[in-house]
Order: sequence, then structure tokens, then C-alpha cells
Amino acid sequence: MKHLVTPRLLMRPYTLGDHADFHTLCNTPEIMKIPSTENSLTFEKSLSDLHKIISDFDRNGYGMFAMIERKEKRLIGQCGLRLDEANGRIELGFTLLPESRGRGYATEACMEVLRFAFTEIGLEKIFATVPEEDRPSSRVLEKIGMVYSSREKLSDRMVVLYKIERPQKAAGALFLTTYSHIPKFSFPAL
Repeated sequence: MKHLVTPRLLMRPYTLGDHADFHTLCNTPEIMKIPSTENSLTFEKSLSDLHKIISDFDRNGYGMFAMIERKEKRLIGQCGLRLDEANGRIELGFTLLPESRGRGYATEACMEVLRFAFTEIGLEKIFATVPEEDRPSSRVLEKIGMVYSSREKLSDRMVVLYKIERPQKAAGALFLTTYSHIPKFSFPAL
């Protein structure tokens, strides 16, 4: 399974052993305000969602990564790509526990996912949607080079659509070298 490493994060595909942490992440009140989520996820529903995330990753070769803070070795959120089947777009998404926000983790994780998407998967274009009032998430997307595309209605709520296209060869070198100074790690078998 593919692992992504940044200076402070290990991002790896979810396993069923992550269910308790995933359930906690999904039931954080600030996260539950995201469009298209229910008011509260039962333990069974979060397990079903986790199974879908794992199978999507296996099927597509990409998906949502569990975001682990390397120093503390704890799950602090998730970041990755998902196929929006309604419109065929591949979208970048990220979620952090409230106590981990404002520390640059989202920007760090999103940059690494973009590098992975453009250089290892070979994607040409990636989108992201955020609720119109979620300025912190919009700032993260703007920092990583995504640009405003349009406003859309999603689940009775207005969202902002951002996009980024695969960088040209010279600009793409940034994605290849951003974290080249980090030593390679070997990960235990999952």
C-alpha cells in the first residue's frame, strides 16, 4: 500500500484498525457541518463508510489517507482524493481534528497529495469544494495553488469550487523536490 511522508506527517491508506479514530473524526461537531453529512454517524455507519474508503482506494489507486502526526503517532485527520461520481471530477479533500488546525498540517498534507496525484498517478486536473463560509479551508486551497472556478449548490448549501491543473514541466519539479530531503522510511506491514 502507498504511504506518503512529509516533514511532520505520515499519510497512509486507512485500515479497519482505524475504525475507532475514524468514528471520532467523523463525529466531531465542526466536521459534521460539512455538506452531505448526516447529523451523527453511528458506529455501524462509520464502519460502512470506512469500508467504502478502503475499497475505493483499492479500486482506484487513490483515496483518502489517514493523516498521522509522526511525532505523536496519532491520527489527526485525513487528506486525499475521491472520485465525485455525480460529475466525474476527482476532488481533493481534507479534514482535521479541531486541536490540530492552524498548524499548517492541511497545507503540508494537501501539497503532498497534489505531488502524488500529478507525478505518480498522472492526473491532469483536480478539483475541491468547500462551503462558502469556510474561509480557512479556502485559504489552504489558495496556498497550494488552487484557483476559484465557480459557485455551486450542494445539498441546499452554496459551495465554492476550486481547481488546479497539472503543472508544466518546470513548475512540476517543485512537486518532485519539495520533500526530497526527508530520509526514506520503511513501514511495518499492515
